[in-house]
Amino acid sequence: MVIVTEGLTPSASVKDLIALPTPCNDVVYYPANLATLGTQGKYSVFQTLSRKSGLAYIAVTHPDRAKFKLAGSRNSMCEVYEAIPWPEFELTYEDNTFYYKTVPSLQEIENYFNNLKKQ
Repeated sequence: MVIVTEGLTPSASVKDLIALPTPCNDVVYYPANLATLGTQGKYSVFQTLSRKSGLAYIAVTHPDRAKFKLAGSRNSMCEVYEAIPWPEFELTYEDNTFYYKTVPSLQEIENYFNNLKKQ
């Protein structure tokens, strides 16, 4: 597992999705609805996968963009995501279902990932 925290990653809108460049030089997508929640001060966390490199990522939405928090194998990021204690929701767009968890506050998610780093 690699900690990925260098700044916020710029992103762009593509229809109802946000295109998000990854540290491994790929692009992943997440629903624009999560960006809308971010502008309302609601944070979410989701996992995504680079088809190019095979790296999986855990990302957190912010009011103006998403930030990658962790990177690793698909299995390890799945375990990390499953262990996140907040409620999970799903968004359906076209033929896809996107899962994310809502976070009570930015401070709580920062504390959560800081504690993961210590383990």
